[in-house]
Amino acid sequence: EEKEDDFYFKWTVKKIGEGTIEHHVIIDDLENVSNYDTIFIGFPIWWYIAPTIVNTFLEKYDFSGKKIITFATSGGSDMGKSLDSLKSSCPNATFVNGKVFRANINKDELAKWIAGLNL
Repeated sequence: EEKEDDFYFKWTVKKIGEGTIEHHVIIDDLENVSNYDTIFIGFPIWWYIAPTIVNTFLEKYDFSGKKIITFATSGGSDMGKSLDSLKSSCPNATFVNGKVFRANINKDELAKWIAGLNL
């Protein structure tokens, strides 16, 4: 018997393979994106990829020449194919390999990660 979670995982993988993942609409606009050289983008991991709204966000703005640093939350998985999927939505940006944070992250660990980025 197939569990509901198994069904959604298989559907998501099938849709990614077909290139037909649905994108959502972003209503509000960011101001002054051009003023930033480094952009942090955080999201929850959904079946080893970022939610499609993140791709929509990246496609909406011109991030050419920007450094994009990703981070995510997840109960157990790693970044999976998130970075590959996001790069395709923003090919002229430089992506920094993302980091997954668990629910028990503390301030010291977060500060160490940020310091290691050498911004």
